[in-house]
Amino acid sequence: MDVLGYSLNSLRLANLNFVDAESTRCSQLVRLKMNPDETHRLLQGRLGLSYDFVMSEDHVNERLQIERDSTVWSHSSCWFDAAHSSKGLTVDQRHKYGVVTLIDCRSLLDPVLNSHHLGFYHSGVMNTHDVSGGDKLWELAKRCYLAFSNAKNNNKHFIDMSDLNFLMCKAIDNPGLTPSSALRTACISVFEDPVIDDSNETYGELGVEDYVGCASVHGVGPSIAVFDTIRDGSLDSACVYPSPLHSRDQMQKFIDDMKRILVDSCVNMEEGEN
Repeated sequence: MDVLGYSLNSLRLANLNFVDAESTRCSQLVRLKMNPDETHRLLQGRLGLSYDFVMSEDHVNERLQIERDSTVWSHSSCWFDAAHSSKGLTVDQRHKYGVVTLIDCRSLLDPVLNSHHLGFYHSGVMNTHDVSGGDKLWELAKRCYLAFSNAKNNNKHFIDMSDLNFLMCKAIDNPGLTPSSALRTACISVFEDPVIDDSNETYGELGVEDYVGCASVHGVGPSIAVFDTIRDGSLDSACVYPSPLHSRDQMQKFIDDMKRILVDSCVNMEEGEN
């Protein structure tokens, strides 16, 4: 019996097309990178605010809010747009997609834990959205944000935590009991707060030229997990996917489509077309 799929209602959600659902899976990674100018226009285009990428105490709260409201939700939105267009659907046809947003609960616990406290203290909120080819990026981003905000305000990330953790553990322990399609619990997962990271001289002294931060669990989860980072004023997103369920060519095309949608939407905002 497909306990996981029925419990999460994931059987009614649209999946990305599978390339190879039989072979043993491993996690692979592709990256979505935008230069400082593109990132600046993305953030400025969403909220109409200027932003100089200077990391100071006075700017921390504003910066996190800008990045949360624009980068995370525009990622979800443009991924839905890219996934929808890949199916060759007409503009009016609609599909239902799922997004899981992971929340760092350390600041919400009693006693409060600081961000340096080791351990995994994240909980997830799952939302679904009907998407058509005619939806505009920022309107869809606003829908995603409001749905998540309402769920969080109703403590859904705490109410569902024990049940979801139990189901996930059972699915991981017994993958043969759950059909492959139901193991895709959502189209995409994102984090509520992106990582803010600026280079320093220590990296060069250690010989570090490039790095990413991500994690994965084989077998059950979203089609793609996005780990957003603003590094030196540039958006750098690590996108982890199950291979060969999805191929690298397939994922790279989606990443390219996502970047195109983001950049084009910012241009349209500047021109007053969106």
